[in-house]
Amino acid sequence: MKKLFFTITVLFSLLINAQEGAIITMHAALVEGDLNAFEKVESVYMKKVAQHAADRGDILAWNLLKAVRLDGVNDEEQFNYMFVQSNKSVQDILDPKNMFWNLAEDVLSAEELSDLNNLRSKYTWTKDIHVVYRIESGLWFPSDPDAYKDAVIQFNFAKPKDKTGFLAENSSLWKPFFAANGPKMNMLSWGTGNKIHPTGDEWASVMTWDMFSSLADLFNYRLGDFSDNIEPPVRESNMNEINPGGFYQVATWRWMAGASAN
Repeated sequence: MKKLFFTITVLFSLLINAQEGAIITMHAALVEGDLNAFEKVESVYMKKVAQHAADRGDILAWNLLKAVRLDGVNDEEQFNYMFVQSNKSVQDILDPKNMFWNLAEDVLSAEELSDLNNLRSKYTWTKDIHVVYRIESGLWFPSDPDAYKDAVIQFNFAKPKDKTGFLAENSSLWKPFFAANGPKMNMLSWGTGNKIHPTGDEWASVMTWDMFSSLADLFNYRLGDFSDNIEPPVRESNMNEINPGGFYQVATWRWMAGASAN
């Protein structure tokens, strides 16, 4: 892992590097204008700057995700890109070194900076949002990082009545279930996050994720199309009491680019 875009050790470093206990910042943005220009800025130039920051230990990983859209209807006001950055600790996300983008002038050549500034004039950020989680439970099934290329990830957000119980049941009941059955469902990864910031009645306090290699696999998972020998432990679950409202928001994204520490 050093410089090539598809070098296997940076493939989907979002969750490969987001081991249990890691701090994850999710920065969603609505970008309008020339989206090809935006994607080049982020997947080429800012990826290079992020890799420099990761190599020197300022961050663990940085990733660019793109929202999965089935059509263009009713999507105009929704976030269409998300950055996911991981760090070892809360202290690290508060450290000025976490703002790796400030290194652009030190890392990029004069020609690259000129192109970057020209491309940035072609689009605008109309709104964005930052949220921070700690990874509580996580499973990563394939050992070959190539398996995570172009992966699709579904984030599920909830406001459970019993946050502690939600995380505990996922760790004690659902994590063993997915550990035993995830690969049978073509699942790549599963896990849970504990919300750090922001908090309040209008915000999710926990999230889970489900990662698959294709959108078709994710949709089959949503439908519950499992083989006969897969039996979800719903009878042992207390989730109807712990989280009676279920997941109030679900968002689906596809990985585009990433950088990670060695």
